[in-house]
Amino acid sequence: MAVLPSMVTVMPLPTAAPPHDGSPYHLGKELLRHPANDSHIVQFYEDEAFLMEVLAHYLGEGLAAGEPLVVIATDSHRRGITERLVATGVDVEAACGGGQLTLLDARETLSLFMVEGRPDAERFQDIIGGTLAKVLAVGKGSRVRAYGEMVDLLWHDGLGEAAVALEELWNDLAARYPFSLLCTYALGGFGEEAHAPSFRDICRAHTHVVPTESYATMEDPDCRLREVTLLQQRALALENEVAHRKQVEQRLLEALSSRDTFLWAASHELRTPLTALQLQLQVLSRMSAPHGDEPREEHLRERLTRATRHAERLGLLVEGLLDVSRISDGQLQLEAEEVDLSRLVRDAVASSSDAVARAECHVDVVAEAPVLGRWDRQRLEQVFFNLFDNALKYGRGRPVEVRVEGSAERARLVVKDHGIGIPAEHQDRIFRRFERAAPSHHFGGLGLGLWMARRLVEAHGGSLQVQSEPGHGATFTLKLPSRRG
Repeated sequence: MAVLPSMVTVMPLPTAAPPHDGSPYHLGKELLRHPANDSHIVQFYEDEAFLMEVLAHYLGEGLAAGEPLVVIATDSHRRGITERLVATGVDVEAACGGGQLTLLDARETLSLFMVEGRPDAERFQDIIGGTLAKVLAVGKGSRVRAYGEMVDLLWHDGLGEAAVALEELWNDLAARYPFSLLCTYALGGFGEEAHAPSFRDICRAHTHVVPTESYATMEDPDCRLREVTLLQQRALALENEVAHRKQVEQRLLEALSSRDTFLWAASHELRTPLTALQLQLQVLSRMSAPHGDEPREEHLRERLTRATRHAERLGLLVEGLLDVSRISDGQLQLEAEEVDLSRLVRDAVASSSDAVARAECHVDVVAEAPVLGRWDRQRLEQVFFNLFDNALKYGRGRPVEVRVEGSAERARLVVKDHGIGIPAEHQDRIFRRFERAAPSHHFGGLGLGLWMARRLVEAHGGSLQVQSEPGHGATFTLKLPSRRG
């Protein structure tokens, strides 16, 4: 048999009667006074003082009944137990010497049968079973009354599965030795949602479960029922709160993912015109030396025009990013002026000649008659560029149609491509922030253009809709109130 941890003794004191019934009411008092032969009781507690009261009652009643005691506890709790027993008149040293009280250190005892973070069944049988056999042989009683804190130590060490396994080993041992067992756990150690499965397993491993003092000390049955009802309400509220927090956490994770995608796309989108602008400026620098060559001067003017367009495009991108913040904060302000939508569209298409050439698209513009209204010119340019750029991007190599129509009450702008199209299930989603119908690594973009375009149109009191089928292109229709006068 393995060597047991040393027993703890104190100086002898006069013998007195065991604890009396003057202690406060406790729901499990009768259970702890006369536990059945195979009882495996778990007591949860919140306060150390309450724990000491329970242990003094449980162990004191055992001594009064002539049952030998085995206490496996931490050093501080062993001292507390002996002090309580001494305070009730028990001669602790005499009890230890006579085999009626065995005090073992919980941590040291654990070390004797734990193997790689789990209790070894054979070693447990050898150590704990041997202790019970020795106590029964030496003591005067026919059964042992045991108390153990080893499971609580395992739980606080983060070894929940090992704690449950040890509880089951105690149950197996009950088939070989007559004893009752009290285990205690600090309820504060189960304060997380993830602890719930192990908590249920621990409760199932015991024949009796006694709640903490906030419930167990309620003597009035009606008060106990009220407390149960309150606990049920709190549990429901907590479950709802946990579900809400999970939803918030998921949205935060999605927002972080969208942020990363946005930052990547933003850097890519800003880099494109910036690189083109830098190249144009490098060419201009080389051409700046005077040569008196008229064709060279014409070429220089063309380069300056292109550089200006790239700078304007870069400015629109930056302004667009600022508008995202303004729209989100509800601080977008429109600067309405008399605008000819037809002319705005014609000028925008003309300034996009390089982009049209790169996309290899034929653009058909029907915007001859003036369509006048009071709108924010810069915002409408942003909207059109978003729609037109999308048509070139997703309809590459195919015709793009742009049409402007108007009446005294309303203006209508249609941008139609013959590209890849948009599935019906994505046609609402593309107007959301950071959303696309096609992968960004194939087509680029910030995933903000259509979201911002619709917000800007709605700020004018208008609407922006899409009609599309996969493989048959997309038609975006913008409608605006004229607001003339």
